[in-house]
Amino acid sequence: MRYHRSVTSPQAILRELRLAAGLSQRALAHRAGTSQPAIARYERGAATPSWETLQRLAAACGRRLRLSAEPVPEPHDVELALELLGLTPEQRLHALPRFARLREHAGGEHAGEER
Repeated sequence: MRYHRSVTSPQAILRELRLAAGLSQRALAHRAGTSQPAIARYERGAATPSWETLQRLAAACGRRLRLSAEPVPEPHDVELALELLGLTPEQRLHALPRFARLREHAGGEHAGEER
């Protein structure tokens, strides 16, 4: 089960996990060693479970949670890529020296970096 931008809150994740496991709030509470009202508070957003509690509840649903941080492309990089994709291979070759000069003059944190 992968969660993207549509499921971003702990309460939404918990509810989706529970429903996917086919568990009632009471059954999940019993498996996780907590109370049904606590599960209801988490799912309503009235209380926020700690990361450890969320992992324990996920395990009770037969799932494991993982958190990852992935690089997000800078908007300028995306625009440049789209521009390059609009060129023919020959146009790209002719544009290459221009883009190399832009990179050299970019300075700051990108100067001297290898990609």
